[in-house]
Amino acid sequence: MIARKVFGESSKYSKDLNNIYFFPIFHHPANEHSYNEMWLSGRSQMFNLFNTMLEELKLFGIRQKVDKVQKADVKSSNRIFIVHGHDEAMKQAVARTVEKIGLKPIILHEKPSKGRTTIEKFIDYSDVSFAVVLLSPDDVAYPKDRSPEDAKLRARQNVVFELGFFIGKLGRNRVLALYQEEKNFEMSSDYSGVLYTPYDDSGRWQFDLVKELKACGYDVDANKLL
Repeated sequence: MIARKVFGESSKYSKDLNNIYFFPIFHHPANEHSYNEMWLSGRSQMFNLFNTMLEELKLFGIRQKVDKVQKADVKSSNRIFIVHGHDEAMKQAVARTVEKIGLKPIILHEKPSKGRTTIEKFIDYSDVSFAVVLLSPDDVAYPKDRSPEDAKLRARQNVVFELGFFIGKLGRNRVLALYQEEKNFEMSSDYSGVLYTPYDDSGRWQFDLVKELKACGYDVDANKLL
């Protein structure tokens, strides 16, 4: 992690980062409100901490060191986390594309648990530099004060929460959200500036993915997709 490399393993910043959580850790299922409150709290804590670290770096004039660390960190990581819903074909297509361009897709349910809870496992495998979030129309929902005729298709709630997690962890420029173009598919309006890219049949999304990876410092070649 950049904070450890710049400020040291035992620094207060490193310890504070480890104490920020985006999901409630309960022994019983948490409701949607609890998830939302915890995510908003974690995001706020992380943004405030990052702003404090940045101000300290500016004060002591070592911003160039951070830029070098960030670039080296991206080059040393070839893992791309794939957040997905129930669309198996979409998940497999994105995973194979990531492999074609020489990177390693991280799909959580394919990894061993080793006695960890789902949240612990997710946090451990989320140590990546880029995430692709697949928004497929898996759920149908409508406000309780409306009728079923107002129902819209939505991505699963865990997918939306993990989208928010990676935005907070990596920044908006390191998260690509692929969505299926379908009538009445409701997209989240809470994540302004997110890279929403249509998952089209022509495969243009593959080249959009390569473009965004290149912009983040990855050495990838679009010719491998041909």
